[in-house]
Amino acid sequence: MKKTYIILLAAVAMVFASCSDFLNEYDPNSVTAGSYYKSEADVTNVLNSAYESLKGSYYFVNGYHFTDVRAHLTICTDSGANSGIPYQFYNYTVNEENTYVKNRYAAIYKSIARANKLIGHLDDITWSDPATRNSYEAQARFIRALGFYHLVTEWGAVPVFDKALTSREEINAANHRAPKADVYQRIFDDLQYVIDSPLADLTPAADCGRANKVAAYALYGKAALQKATDEDFASEKTTLLKKAQDMLKAAWDKRSFSELTAIPFSQVWDLSTQKGCAENIFQINYIQGNATLGSSFAYTYGPMTTGVTSKHLGEGCSMTNEEIYNTYDAADVRKGFLRKTTYRGLEYYHTMKYVDLACGSDGYGGNNWVVLRYADVALMLAEACYWDGNETEAKIWLNKVRARAGLGTWSGTDLRQGIYDERMKEFIQEGLRWQDLLRMYTGEEMIAHFSTINPNFSEKDLLLPIPYSERILNPEGLPQNPGYLAVENS
Repeated sequence: MKKTYIILLAAVAMVFASCSDFLNEYDPNSVTAGSYYKSEADVTNVLNSAYESLKGSYYFVNGYHFTDVRAHLTICTDSGANSGIPYQFYNYTVNEENTYVKNRYAAIYKSIARANKLIGHLDDITWSDPATRNSYEAQARFIRALGFYHLVTEWGAVPVFDKALTSREEINAANHRAPKADVYQRIFDDLQYVIDSPLADLTPAADCGRANKVAAYALYGKAALQKATDEDFASEKTTLLKKAQDMLKAAWDKRSFSELTAIPFSQVWDLSTQKGCAENIFQINYIQGNATLGSSFAYTYGPMTTGVTSKHLGEGCSMTNEEIYNTYDAADVRKGFLRKTTYRGLEYYHTMKYVDLACGSDGYGGNNWVVLRYADVALMLAEACYWDGNETEAKIWLNKVRARAGLGTWSGTDLRQGIYDERMKEFIQEGLRWQDLLRMYTGEEMIAHFSTINPNFSEKDLLLPIPYSERILNPEGLPQNPGYLAVENS
């Protein structure tokens, strides 16, 4: 029993403390993590590894299972092996032994751990310019805040730590669920540091993939809006909505263009314009043709053929159906980014947002993953104004996005539905839908909505389960989310 406990502690250490050789994983000539850092170049290696962690398969690459598929915006076309692990997200039968859940949980904490590793070593060296040191910390804090945003919106209360964990005692102390309020406060504190830092407002194409102040404003606004629409924080709703609007307007005011109509929708996705597109605030940067640093979105989300989105055989993941396709107005330019395809005898619609026909049959694409862009800022402002009771201003922000899509002003009768329908059409296959729905609906409304789609949906499905491999390390400190049947400890 004692031996088993030690093994389990070692396992959690791999999640909560950064891997002992993670520097070497990306730069074989760099110092090892066990050495103290001697130069700015050594610290740069750590920062690069923190950014690299965002490219992990279960952070964004396979994130569609946790977002668009789970929200029934796109479809799980392949149930997968091992009793249909991918299909569990679509069918609402996820359990605490789902390996995708485990891998995503670990991937996000790996990213946070690397950010903590960087922050913990910043003062090991003498900096030629203190502003450089603070800009590095700001970038690490942005990465950490992004991770905790996904954790709190997908799992609820989760362990929170702001330093690298290097001993069994530190791991034990940190490995317990903190209240959601503490997770949000960690996010807000980190993003405020970024806002007050020497980072540039926006990132030029040459530094594509680096954090900036506008990204911090936008993510702060998103987190504040998410918390404001969470029933657990009803007493803070008015204050949080004001904060969300302040942050999102600060992001909007720093844009380098007049209106969204000045930026064709295609520029967001075209490989010749994407990295320097003025709408894209923060994107995860990939390098075309590079086996390690290339992306796979072009074929992952492409049809089961070659030559349409990629020269690599498509996998047909995260496709949608005719019902969703028909919600688009004929004049909507975004409708052209959905194309009909046949998969196993059934008709679906795949996305043209991720196309790279120049990377070769290996599929090492140059498509970036866009995490934050200005259409998101505008529509979040529409949400915040709506929830704050200002429908007139909400329509102004909503119509900015509609105008770019080639549509007239919104004229419906249900503004809440209109805003979130617009988000669905704008961000389909971008991995935002689940968090959007958590803001759109109360918990009771979510259950009513999805249980009519699939009777398997119940209160438990509002959150993901804590992975069994993590929960068993500290059953008292990591209690399971309600409704998930615990695996017996044999």
